[in-house]
Amino acid sequence: MDKIVTKMTLILISLGLYDIKDISLRAIEIARECDVLYLESYTNYFKDDVNSISKYLGKEIRLAQRKDFEDNLDKILKEAKNKKIGLLIPGDCLSATTHISILNEAKKKNIKVEIIHGSSIFTAIAETGLSLYNFGKITSIPFNNSNIETPYNVLGENKKLGLHTLFLLDLKPDDGEYMKINEAIDYLINLEKKKKFKVINNNTLCVGCAALGSEDSKIVYGKISDVREININKIPQCLIIPGKMQFFEEEYLENFKLN
Repeated sequence: MDKIVTKMTLILISLGLYDIKDISLRAIEIARECDVLYLESYTNYFKDDVNSISKYLGKEIRLAQRKDFEDNLDKILKEAKNKKIGLLIPGDCLSATTHISILNEAKKKNIKVEIIHGSSIFTAIAETGLSLYNFGKITSIPFNNSNIETPYNVLGENKKLGLHTLFLLDLKPDDGEYMKINEAIDYLINLEKKKKFKVINNNTLCVGCAALGSEDSKIVYGKISDVREININKIPQCLIIPGKMQFFEEEYLENFKLN
């Protein structure tokens, strides 16, 4: 049987949205052929830890921190000059701009790159019934956001176009910190008070999502003031404020409406 990958190769391998059961058969096969595997652990949440993933794949895995990709990337790329190096990445490997930078650096050094895609939050949000075609610009709400207005401004731009807005909520997996839906709503409401032109109010409809892709995912739908009061402990979480909805979107969202 011919090998799928060759020497001098850097391979970005998507693990999938939630846990190791999400990984594709193709990803498993390629990961097992790599000489060295790294697990990227800082851009996304993943239920299974490095030991569990290593046992599942039957391969030793090195845990990579942010500094390994941002400050010590040359070390990894040098390995890829004569070995097959795999970077295991939660979600889809190209969801974070960090990984595009890695590909750029590899190409500059004439290192062959391969990409194995996987499930992602960007498709999982369709579980809400909202059409992916009707989403506008996606934005993130970071921790320490008192002086940041970009997410609010993106919401305003999307609303003018009648488009849905997905807010990705900040997370620090290494520190066990995950922003909650009610924290994101507080951010929007607090910023709203400072703005002359209003884009939301207590009756604005929103959708809160948690642990999408897992067996016990949670979706709630209702007025923003009501969703804010719901305490959801499952992680990771995201917030959606719908724009103009089509009938089938409204109808399906009723399945998640708060009483």
